Amino acid sequence: MATLSQTYEHCKNPWKKHCDSEDIEVYIYYKNKQVPICKKCWSKIVEKDIEW
Repeated sequence: MATLSQTYEHCKNPWKKHCDSEDIEVYIYYKNKQVPICKKCWSKIVEKDIEW
């Protein structure tokens, strides 16, 4: 029986280097790259006064 190989994308929050969550909420552009951000990190980012 053949199985499909799935690759999971994890959070790549530039302000939190070690997040392995796969619950991606949004993608942002940071340093000219599209970066996946998980739900938990995104809720923290929107509360901060930061630019990317």
